[in-house]
Amino acid sequence: MPRGSTAVGIVADLWRYPVKSFGGERLRRAFLGPFGVLGDRRYCVRGDDAPLTGRRASGMLRFSAAYANTEAAEHITVVAPNGDVFAVGDDALGHALADALDLDAPATIDRTPLAFVDAAPLHILGEPSIAALADSIGTDLDRRRFRANILVEPATGAPFEEDTWIGKRLTIGEAVIEVIVNTERCVLTTLDPDTAERDPRVLKALATSRENLFGVYARVLRPSWIATGDAILTTEDG
Repeated sequence: MPRGSTAVGIVADLWRYPVKSFGGERLRRAFLGPFGVLGDRRYCVRGDDAPLTGRRASGMLRFSAAYANTEAAEHITVVAPNGDVFAVGDDALGHALADALDLDAPATIDRTPLAFVDAAPLHILGEPSIAALADSIGTDLDRRRFRANILVEPATGAPFEEDTWIGKRLTIGEAVIEVIVNTERCVLTTLDPDTAERDPRVLKALATSRENLFGVYARVLRPSWIATGDAILTTEDG
């Protein structure tokens, strides 16, 4: 451990979502660059001449996407809810999306110039935070519901420990990130990642006890590879 550093947790899980609002892929290691995890949210569904997200079309969550070339983030394949597999650009995929999302015309999947993210390119969430939220509503919660890139196990084991990292610089492997703000949650947290069925208790609990804030956003200061099991370090000066 570098002198003056403190271990505040470990990387428990890594996720990437190649297409905005589709199911994603679990990774053993990932490259963190200026736009977050390489290949994350680089594509979006466009229907009726406008980008779509799960907020408007919850059926998008039942499609999943992954890169055939995992480390280079190239060549996306899409799996439909019925198990059919498509390549991006396949006309049949456009029709399958139109049918599933009740669109007037076939949809397209377009590459975005930058990552199609919300407030920041990297989303971090503590596993104890998920467990605490699940306990508060009396049901198990799939981690995929919250669509974080980095799931962490804090050294303290305490829920919401990631909140204390806001304003700090963290080192993971050779990468350096800066945690900048809490993540404000939306209706997507109420949707089951497999069935898209709604459970309003999730967002209600977050609104009541957390002011809709759950997890943190971060930006990448020094790009590098990270992996599950990597220590998360901070320094005394932040």
